[in-house]
Formats: sequence, C-alpha cells, structure tokens
Amino acid sequence: MNQEESLILKKSVNSVLDTMVKLGFDITKEISELKNINMGLLRKSSVYRHGVTRYLPTSKWNSTNPNPSCVRVVDIHPLLLESEWEIYREIIIFHEFIHCLGYLGHNKTFYKLESLWPTIKQKKSLGNKFMNILKLKNSTWKWVCPKCNIEVFRQRRSSGKYICIKCKCKLLDKAIR
Repeated sequence: MNQEESLILKKSVNSVLDTMVKLGFDITKEISELKNINMGLLRKSSVYRHGVTRYLPTSKWNSTNPNPSCVRVVDIHPLLLESEWEIYREIIIFHEFIHCLGYLGHNKTFYKLESLWPTIKQKKSLGNKFMNILKLKNSTWKWVCPKCNIEVFRQRRSSGKYICIKCKCKLLDKAIR
C-alpha cells in the first residue's frame, strides 16, 4: 500500500471512529484500540468480498472473547479507495469494526448495531453496484443465452456445461478481451 492509499484509509478510519462515538459507542478503550488496528488491502481480483477482518490465532488472544487486540488486520478492496466509493468504504470499515469488537457472526445483534450507521440504507445498492463493476473488471468471458440474451460475466469458459435459468438453453461463450 502506498502513502496516498494509507492516508485515504487513515482518514476514513478516523471518520468512522468519530461517527461511532457520535452514535453512542461508549467504548473509549476499544475505540483507541480500533484506531491502532492494521489496515490492509484485499487482492484486486476479489469480487464478492469487499472487506474482511483477519484475527490472530486464538492461542495468541489475551482473552476468551474476541476484542480489537485479537485482530491481525482489517483488509478492504483496493477499489474502495477511489473517491466515488467513500460512503461505501466507510460502511465496510464500520462493518469490519463491529467484527473487531467481538461480534463475529452476522446475527440479529450484529445487524442491529450495523443499522445504526447513518448511510446504511445505501449499503445494498452501493454493494451491488460495486460488485457489478468488479465482475466486469475481472471477467474474461461472457456467457450469453441465445434465446433471452441474458449475460453472465465469468473468469472461465462455460464450455457448454451451463444452461440459462430462465429458458434452459445452453449458454454460449463470448470472449471479452
């Protein structure tokens, strides 16, 4: 990660932490620990994963329950560093920070906390838009239905193995690059 990327990430982390304090996350110790979490980047080819919290091995945890000191790194997709994705970037960082606070699973409690984020209603639409851009960027093949013209973007050829979900026709391969 270069210095410019690091600066963008640090600015977003500080913004997320400030917002968390405003939202009433009364966890001064954890907030200061979250500030010190290592931030990194996923591979450019990642399509379905936009952020991930990676923990230290449980043998190195200082408690039985996970907390920010148990986190090795929080990685986000490098494309999220572009200015047009600032809102979605902060949603993803907030999501990962909730994991860092010990909420490992995506359950009712986790989603209740996540729903506190001011722009959370945009998460689904921004996430789908972001994923579609990644699919287009990383795909080398387009599978096309000859009947209904549905297009599916993939990194591999279908080689006639797959059929259209709507009309049950074999999908044809079209090279993108």
